[in-house]
Formats: sequence, structure tokens, C-alpha cells
Amino acid sequence: METNNPFGQRKITRRTALKYMGLGAALIPASWYLTGCSGRSKMDWADIKPDIENVPIDKMTYTTISKTGDRISLLGFGTMRYPTVERETPEGVRRFIDEAKAEELIDFAMTHGVNYFDTAWGYHQGESEIVTGKLLKKYPRESFFVATKMPGSAKSREDAIAIYHKQLEKMQLDYFDYYHLHSLSNDRAYERLYKEWGILDFLLNEKKEGRIRNLGFSFHGNQAFFDKLLAEPIEWDFVMIQMNYLDWKYGRVPASYMYSELEKRNIPVMIMEPLLGGRLTKVSRNVIEMMTEERPNDTPARWAFRFVGSHPRVMVVLSGMTLLDHLKENIKTYSPLEPMTDKEKEILQKAADIITTYKIIPCTDCKYCVPCPYGVDIPGILLYFNKATYDSNVPNLDGPRDAEFKRASRAFLVDYDRTIPELEQANHCINCGECIPTCPQRIKIPSELLRIDHLVQQLKAR
Repeated sequence: METNNPFGQRKITRRTALKYMGLGAALIPASWYLTGCSGRSKMDWADIKPDIENVPIDKMTYTTISKTGDRISLLGFGTMRYPTVERETPEGVRRFIDEAKAEELIDFAMTHGVNYFDTAWGYHQGESEIVTGKLLKKYPRESFFVATKMPGSAKSREDAIAIYHKQLEKMQLDYFDYYHLHSLSNDRAYERLYKEWGILDFLLNEKKEGRIRNLGFSFHGNQAFFDKLLAEPIEWDFVMIQMNYLDWKYGRVPASYMYSELEKRNIPVMIMEPLLGGRLTKVSRNVIEMMTEERPNDTPARWAFRFVGSHPRVMVVLSGMTLLDHLKENIKTYSPLEPMTDKEKEILQKAADIITTYKIIPCTDCKYCVPCPYGVDIPGILLYFNKATYDSNVPNLDGPRDAEFKRASRAFLVDYDRTIPELEQANHCINCGECIPTCPQRIKIPSELLRIDHLVQQLKAR
């Protein structure tokens, strides 16, 4: 199987990897990361409180552009980021879905007009489908729409078919409203699973038999692969793409291109990562100033959600909401949706141009890379490094050893140890490469972990 190991098939030592990458020279000063167009050297967020009071019950915006005529809430509930709780197990401490808090979220969503729920085989290490099915079971089946996905990790035709039937069992369902070919990213895996093993024909037959009402795919590949999928002699009922105001122009495949191609074919569009895993909620002061000058009371999250929701072929916008406050704000944004003006879209394009100057790791906390076989908290480390970058706590090893260097060094090391348990830190990465093909954002994860650990070790040695 292709591993996409950036160092080739042969495993190499950490020291050799560091030599290849020239990490000492690659550590960019934090001030370069955070300059933006205004020349400021510090990242700031405005003190704008989200509007979560008096959330309306009957104002949700709905779409009816699905081929089955389903009336779907524009806001969809993604179950990849359910709240979790730690529990002791024979294998040690593990995180499980906090069912009480998840139930509170599902109940609030249903009460306030959200009727679309999206899960997948691998979310929360397989627990998400079970919990989602259990929590929705108390509601009339016709009152909600549910989606799940065929994982690309299936080992054989028999394994894939067994997974599909197990999903129906786990979710306590007789049929799926929406079923995805999950996270299609390369032609080779697609041809093997869906063509050679015949799983696409199997799913099309399940649709014919009524156990799948709508069949489509979620996409993370390149433009040639996207074009190939749309050229297939299949009537796709929907396609899910990563779309937000940053990826609209700067995505691996620009979201503007994918949306336009789907619009031409009258294929309903589902949206994932409207906030890029939360990255678009944390923007610099110059971006905030542009936003607040136009709409003083709107948070960056509200801007981002209005952007994607304002496109007419968008059927549903998925958000993985861990906190009730997040859910409340998003419901208010779409209850009802206030379509974005041309001027506001221009502001967001300028914001995107600024945001691309921040050289952070494009992790969206999807957790497809975990569990790591060596226990490394991959998303936790990458997101910690981004936060330290935002906070100007990434010291410049090539700069003067002044008071600012000492402050940033101490802040980086202390917060790193507080945030990431010792046995889950980057120094435990052995460059096995197993995480690389799982990452939808094409992050060279071992390289980034080695870079971060090199910084940590250098700071500890000084």
C-alpha cells in the first residue's frame, strides 16, 4: 500500500530526518508569522461576545434542493467533535463521548430546528455512530435526516460490506438518508475499493433497494480526481467539499472551482470545515477591524458561516459543535440566514489574503490521524504550536537571547508540558508514516512533529 512517506519507504532516524530538513534554519520567527498587511507583530482578537441569548425555535433557514425533496436545516450537526470525558480502562485513561452533554446538544438542536446529523465510522474511534443513533432514537424517524460514510480503511470487499451492515446496526436504523463515499483523496484507493471490489455497485444497489436514499461523496483530493468523479456515469445526489472564505481561493483545489462545477451540474453541495477547525474564529486585529467596521456585533465565526450559507447550491453546512454556546450562536446565524452582501464578500477576500501570510500548520483537528500507534497526540501538538504562534510564544532560535526570547521560551515550554502529557509529546514520533495518508490537509505530520520537538529540545538545552 502506498504510504506517501516523504522520506521514502526506508525508515530513517530522527537525527537523519532533522539533517534532511535543515530544521535549525527553518524555524521562522513568530513576528514573521503574525505580521499581516498592517505590519503588526502580535495576534489579537476583538472582545466580541457571540449572540447566544433568546435563540429562536422556529426561524431556522431550510433548503429543499436535495433530489429527494428533503427539507433540511441549513445548519447541520457534525458529530466528529462531541464533548468527551476521561475514564480509566485496562489500557489506561481514554476519552469517551460524554453522552449526557451530547444529549443536551442533540435535544437543543432538534428543539431549535436543526434536523440533519452527520457521523462516520471512524469518528470518536467508532463511538460516534452508536451515540448518535441512540440519542436520535427517541425522536420520530421522519423528523430528522442522518448521514454516515463508508471508510476508505476497509480491508476487502467482505470487510466493507460488513462495515455497512454494522453501521445500520450501530445506528439502529433501517435506512440511511445520506450515505457518503468517505474522504475520497486519491484515484488508486477509489479504484480498488469502489471499482475492483465492487463496493460502488453494492451501494448503488442498496440505494435501489431503499436502504440508502441519497448517495454521494466527500472530497479531499486534487482537481484531476475531482473532475474524474464528476465525469463518472453516476447520478450523484450530493457532494461534500471543504469550503470557507479562505479555501474559496486558496484551497488545494479552490472551493470556488468545485462549487462552480457542482452548480453547473445541479448537484447539491454539502459543506465541511466552514471554520477550518476553528482557525477562522481566531483572526488578527487588522481582520477584526475590517469586520467590525462593517458589522460591529458579528463574531468571526458568524462571518464565516454567513459566507458559506449564502451560496444558493449549498444544501447543508456542517459544524462539529462541542459546546452549547457554539450551537446557540450557529443556530442564531441561520435563524434566519441574512445573505452576505457583495461588499462583505470583498471584505472576506481581503481577510483571506491576510490570513495566508500566517505560516501556521493547516490542522483542522479532524483527528483522522489518531490513534497514533506510538501514543503521540498529533492534533494536540499541532494545534498547540498554532496557538503558541498566535500568542507570539514561538521563540526565534536565531535571534538575540534577550528578555523577550526568555519570556517566549518559558511560555512555550511551560504551556507545552501543561497541554500535552509527557508520553504523548512529539519526541515519541518515530517517523513510521502511518498518519500521512490519513490527513485530509496533506500535512507532512512526521516532519512537523520533528520540527516542533527540535524546538522543544533546543529550548530545554539552553
